[in-house]
Amino acid sequence: MSDGIYIALNGARAEGDKVDVVATNLANAATAGYQRLRPVFHEALANAQASATPLQHCATASTELDTTRGSLRVTGRALDVTLPDASYLSLITPRGERYTRAGSLAVGTDGTLRTRTGDALASEAGNTVQLAPDKGDVSLSPAGEVSQDGQVLARLKIVTFPSPRQLRPEGSSTLAATPASGAPTPAAGKLDIGSLEESNTSVVGSMSELVSASRAFDAFQRAIDAFHQADEKVTTTVPNADQ
Repeated sequence: MSDGIYIALNGARAEGDKVDVVATNLANAATAGYQRLRPVFHEALANAQASATPLQHCATASTELDTTRGSLRVTGRALDVTLPDASYLSLITPRGERYTRAGSLAVGTDGTLRTRTGDALASEAGNTVQLAPDKGDVSLSPAGEVSQDGQVLARLKIVTFPSPRQLRPEGSSTLAATPASGAPTPAAGKLDIGSLEESNTSVVGSMSELVSASRAFDAFQRAIDAFHQADEKVTTTVPNADQ
């Protein structure tokens, strides 16, 4: 079998992975605080011995976050916040501590301050932020203080990471720490109250990437078919040397 078919197969797999990543970005183009994913490719040499011709293979090694800040949308809402660059709100979830840049907050029926997706915000003390429902206006300060009726009840836990691009997405705009991202540390900077950070996914750019990746995948698929047909022709037309 021709070595070229393996190179084409690896290329097709890489472009297929890219299509999946771009499709995820497009699906979250309207999700506040979403940071788009980028596929990270690597090339490796196979059969790199003196007696063999090295073959170069391309594959998707991983994905990483594009931490470029999205555009800001002014809402004027007291519980909408935009975070400083490279910082994240800490969440308390059944899966453990998680992180997000989605700053649209609300008070749940149980008085817990939550994100729009229902995850509880963590305070600097590591607890949920508890408020009294329907007992006074709730406000946030640029320093992350949560107040009700003018009384400060807690301060939001806002963190940063040595390598935020290595955070692991868990759906929508929720992220998990990884060994590659490093441990969270307190973040500096002030919150912008009354605004939200939009997704940093460009719909037009992602559509262009999707078309390009789809065409590249089709090209690799045609190459695979061509190599297969060539191998089949050789095996059916070249005389057997043993005969």
